[in-house]
Amino acid sequence: MAILWGPAPVQAGAWPQPADTTEVIVSVTHSLAHRQFDPRGVAQPRGRFRKIETQIYAEHGLTSRVTLIGEVARSTDRSEVLGVQFTNSAFRRLEAGARIYLFTWKETLYSIDGTARLNTATHGNDPAASQSGDWDFEAGLTTGVPFSLFGLTGFNETRVTYLYRPGVRPPETTADTTMGLKFGEEWIALLKSQNAYSLGRTPSPLGHFWSSKAELGIVRRFEPGFAVEAAASQTIAGRNVPRETSFKLAFWYTF
Repeated sequence: MAILWGPAPVQAGAWPQPADTTEVIVSVTHSLAHRQFDPRGVAQPRGRFRKIETQIYAEHGLTSRVTLIGEVARSTDRSEVLGVQFTNSAFRRLEAGARIYLFTWKETLYSIDGTARLNTATHGNDPAASQSGDWDFEAGLTTGVPFSLFGLTGFNETRVTYLYRPGVRPPETTADTTMGLKFGEEWIALLKSQNAYSLGRTPSPLGHFWSSKAELGIVRRFEPGFAVEAAASQTIAGRNVPRETSFKLAFWYTF
């Protein structure tokens, strides 16, 4: 990403934040779902569901190799079943951890990260769901590589994680890929693939879940240290998950 932006914002997660540099991302995501993937992976009609989530994510370069990371999220969920509407507003999670740059080999950068997450809201009656006070612990491996395409510069980032959820809740794993392509000095396009799976035994009556999402975003740099991102995403396949369509607006600030 140094090739793409220099000291400006919008860094890929594989690259560490420069020492004594802080980046804050405030995002608002509006999600809608009128269908849900059943245990066979077929999208079936369901009651209307809407969620508006606000996230504040921050990174701070502690050293040239260690980046501190943290996040807080609050959302309002509205669901309608048989004409009855239910609304739930709450802070959802607090998360903190660090990412460590390991090495670069054949132009590919490698880093690892670890975070602890405190769930601060109830997530339904499913025994496999997280409840207020539950802790989760995540470990991840991220790779990043710059490239050139038709005279344009870009990067490709892949992140694989394992989420340990104590108790009877099943662990989860994710595999995400992000490709960024720069257009001029002010624009960058982002194409993301986000995949999540539950593992092991689960007490959920629905069984295991998995989901695959695709996202397309555009980042506009207005001045050094400030950028705005607009993105749209959709769950394109899955099992026991809503078929969500989401729209996101995010503000990036580096100082």
